[in-house]
Amino acid sequence: MKSIFAALSSALLLSGCSTTGSFVSKKQAVTGFEIYKMNNTPTVGTTLSGQKIKLGGFSGLIFTGDKDGSLFFQTVTDRGPNGEPNGIDRPFLLPEYSPTVVVLKADPAKKELTVSAEIKLRKRDGSPLSGLPNNRLEENPTDIFGLYYSVDPQGLDIEGIVMDGEGGWWMAEEYAPSLVRFSEDGKMTRRLFPGVELPRMYADRKPNRGFEAVAKFENKIFGFLQSPLPKEQASKDGEFSRIVEVDLDTMKATAEYFYMFEKGNDRIGDAIAIAPKTFLVIEQNGKVGEKSQKLIYKITLGESDQLVKKTLMADLKTTPFNNLEKIEGLALINEKKVAIVYDNDFQIAGKTNQATGLTPLNDSVNQLLILDFKESLLEESSL
Repeated sequence: MKSIFAALSSALLLSGCSTTGSFVSKKQAVTGFEIYKMNNTPTVGTTLSGQKIKLGGFSGLIFTGDKDGSLFFQTVTDRGPNGEPNGIDRPFLLPEYSPTVVVLKADPAKKELTVSAEIKLRKRDGSPLSGLPNNRLEENPTDIFGLYYSVDPQGLDIEGIVMDGEGGWWMAEEYAPSLVRFSEDGKMTRRLFPGVELPRMYADRKPNRGFEAVAKFENKIFGFLQSPLPKEQASKDGEFSRIVEVDLDTMKATAEYFYMFEKGNDRIGDAIAIAPKTFLVIEQNGKVGEKSQKLIYKITLGESDQLVKKTLMADLKTTPFNNLEKIEGLALINEKKVAIVYDNDFQIAGKTNQATGLTPLNDSVNQLLILDFKESLLEESSL
């Protein structure tokens, strides 16, 4: 693979353009939306200070079908409820929490979202998977009173999920960062690392900005870094992130693509494959309200080491999700309909008080948004 700056210079010269905007066309055609809310959220545990924590942290989304008029999805939780850091010390409210595949049921009649099933993820040896950091270089895991927990080299901060075609899943996580395979009963069977199967430089990702999405098409998976690697900036017009292609027959990286953000944006929320070298991607800036940018693009991959081409398909500005910070799950229901979920951080809303062990909580309920499009999302891009 070429050096990034040589590759981008080549791509810009070939295209005859010099800004990210030249790689983007607009094709917005959203005709409506529906919102589903989880009115009765299960409790996942009680902290040492007696606070009850409810299920949340949804990242990634898969549509699995409909039954008796209801729609069913799979999502996965991230590393579990954790508070704001104090330096590099980060409190884990439920250190024993295992990242979990959650089966969601959306009832169109009631516009209600419920939990249909849960699959707790496990390590290779069958023991419960944890969400604790792999090392202390970036984050020291503590309890709610500031006492250190042990790190866990096998701990995962999962942010993306896709079916593996054999009953299990491939998942994207932020710590290493790595791409991880799980069997249908939730047991880890493979983990791909930077410097082994993946490009070595991916280990230099910003803290908590590793792999945010994973997509699969035929015998290849694609890992999407959430944000630019430190100090990587293509031009004054924007920064780029990286997409790695992995051949599942060899378990080796076979190509890499560059995703240029629009001005003011710096993170990917999720991605799904919809056709050969064609994906839907959530791009956002982590803000809410008036300054929010939450966009769905269709992207087309060219040759390795080139910028992807983008078509704007939806702007979430006019939906309730404009006021939510982290839009982190995207699924294709049919050619004219997609679903989106967000990460409510287990309702954690502030810094833990180490004297009392109490953490501010909010009432941000889990929600799923379904968007309807006028035209088929599977049609070939006009780019």
